[in-house]
Amino acid sequence: MDKAFYSTKKYIPYLIIGPLFKVIEVIFELFTPFLMKYIVDVGYSYAFEYNDYSKIIYPGLIMIAFAIFGFCSTLVCQKLASIASQGSGTELRNKIYKKIINLSSVDIDHFGKGNLVNILTNDVNRIQSVVAMLIRLVIRAPILVVGSVICAFLIDVYAGIIFVSIVPIVMFIYFLILKISGKQYKKVQMQNDKIVEKTNDDINGIRAIKSFNNEEKEIIEYENLTKSFYKESKKAILTNELINPLTIFIVNVAILGVIYLSTFTFKNSSISYDKGDVVALISYLNSILLALIALCNLILVFTKGFSSNARINEFLNYKEVIEDNGKIVKESINEGENLIKFNDVSLSFNNENNVLNHIDFEINKGEIIGLIGGTGSGKSLLIKVLERFYEFNEGEVLYKGINIKNYDIKALREDIGFVSQKAQFLKGTIKSNMLIGKSDATDKEIIEALKLAKAYDFVKEYEDTINHEVLEGGKNFSGGQKQRLSIARGILSAKELLILDDSTSALDYLTDKEVRKNLKKKKITTIIISQRCSSIMDATRIYILEHGEVVGVGTHKQLLKKNEVYQEIYASQTRSK
Repeated sequence: MDKAFYSTKKYIPYLIIGPLFKVIEVIFELFTPFLMKYIVDVGYSYAFEYNDYSKIIYPGLIMIAFAIFGFCSTLVCQKLASIASQGSGTELRNKIYKKIINLSSVDIDHFGKGNLVNILTNDVNRIQSVVAMLIRLVIRAPILVVGSVICAFLIDVYAGIIFVSIVPIVMFIYFLILKISGKQYKKVQMQNDKIVEKTNDDINGIRAIKSFNNEEKEIIEYENLTKSFYKESKKAILTNELINPLTIFIVNVAILGVIYLSTFTFKNSSISYDKGDVVALISYLNSILLALIALCNLILVFTKGFSSNARINEFLNYKEVIEDNGKIVKESINEGENLIKFNDVSLSFNNENNVLNHIDFEINKGEIIGLIGGTGSGKSLLIKVLERFYEFNEGEVLYKGINIKNYDIKALREDIGFVSQKAQFLKGTIKSNMLIGKSDATDKEIIEALKLAKAYDFVKEYEDTINHEVLEGGKNFSGGQKQRLSIARGILSAKELLILDDSTSALDYLTDKEVRKNLKKKKITTIIISQRCSSIMDATRIYILEHGEVVGVGTHKQLLKKNEVYQEIYASQTRSK
C-alpha cells in the first residue's frame, strides 16, 4: 500500500537531525529563567549593596550567548525543514502527476478533474506543511512544556503541581477540537473541489456562456458554491480559533496561582518571599503558553494535513479500471493483414444499458475506414476502447491478431496517431508542436507531414517556416490552419494507424479532399470519423453507428443502394445542392 508520507523516506536523516537542533534551542531556553532568577535574587543585591554588577553582567552575557546559539540552532533546523518538506513535496507531487497522467478516461471521470487538481496542489502543499512542522515544532512544543514543568518542580513542588494540572486540561481541549474540526475540514475540501471544477468548466466554456448571455446564471451558481465553502470554512475555523483563547485563559489562571503562592505563606512552599522564583515561574508559564499556542497552530496544520493525507492515500492506492498487464509487442504486420478486429464488443457504465452494443468491426493494414453516425452514436467511444481509455465489458478486441488486453498499452498507443476535432497546441513553435508527435523527427519528416496535411501551403509563407512561433493554444492560427497542423502531427506520429476524429470539420471541401487523397497515396491505415459523407465516401469500408450499434457496413456506393440510414444522411447533406 502506497502512502503520502512514503515520499519522506529519503529525508529521514533530516527528520531526525532537524529536531535535535530544536532540542538544543529548547535547552538554552529552559536555562535562561534560572539565570534571570539568579540576577533578581543575587545580582540586584550585590549591585545595590556592594556596587558590584558582575553578577548581573556575566549571567546577562551567558543569556546573550544562549540566545545566539539558540538562534543558530533554529536556522539549521529551519533549513533542514525546508529541504525535507519541499523535497518530499516535490517527490509526492511528481508521483501523483505520474499516476494522473496514466489514468484512463473512466478513472478521471471517477475522481473528477477538480478533485485531481486539488490533490495535486492543495493537498500536497498541506503535506509539505506537515513535514516542515514535524521538524520545526512537533518536538519543540512537548519538550518545552515538559522541561518547564520539571523546572517548576525544582523551584517549588506546589508550583509544579499547578503546571502539571493545566497540561491534561489543555490536551483534552485540543483532542476534542481536533476531532470536531477534522470532520469539518473534509467538508471544506469537498466544497473546494466543486469550486475548482466549476471554475475549470466555466473557463473552458466561456465562449458558450457569453454567446448565450448566460453570465449572470453562472455567477449566481458560483456565488452559491462560494457561500457553501464560506459556511463550512467558517465552522472549521471558528472551532479551531477556540484553542488560543482557552489556552491563554488556562495559563493565566495558572499564573494567578503562582502569584497566590508568592503572596501567602505556605508551610511547605519555598517561594513565598522569593521574587526570583516568581519571575522564573512566570517565565516558564509564558514558555508553556507560547508552546501551547504553537501546538494550536500545529493542530490546525495537522488537521488539514491528515484530511489531505487520507485523500492522497485513497488516490495513490486506487486500482485503475484499466491495468497495463500486457507484455506482448508485435513490431509489424504485412499489407492487407488484419490490424484491428472487434468481435461482439459491448460496453456499459455502472452496469446500465450498453453504450456500445455487440460491435463487430475490423480494419486491415493500408485500408481507410469511415465511421459515421449521429451525436451519441458511439463513434468516438469505439476509438477510446481501441486506445484502451475505456474497458469493454463483453467481447474481444484484437490488435495485430493479439488480444488487446495482453498487448502493451504504451506500445499500442505509440502505434496510433490521433487527431481530435479540437486541435490543441502548446506555446512554442510549429516544430516543437510537431515533435510532440515524434520527438526524434527530422525537419524533412516534419515538412513531409505538413505537405500531406496541406499545412505547408501556409507554413512556407513564414520567413522562419517550421520555426514560426505558436502562441498559447495556437490562437495565432485560424481553425482550419490548426486542424491541418494537427493532422500533420498525427501523420508524423502514426506508425500503424491514423485516427481522424471529425478533425476536418473546419476544412473546406477541396482541402478535405486533397488531404484524403494524400493519405490514400501514402497508404496510411486510417480511421476517419466524420459527420460528412463527403469526407468518407472514398473509404475502403464505411461503418454506420446508431445508438451504439453497427447498423450498416459497406462502401459509399453499396450503402447508398441498400442502407436507409446512410441514404437519409447523404440526402440531408446534398438536398440543397
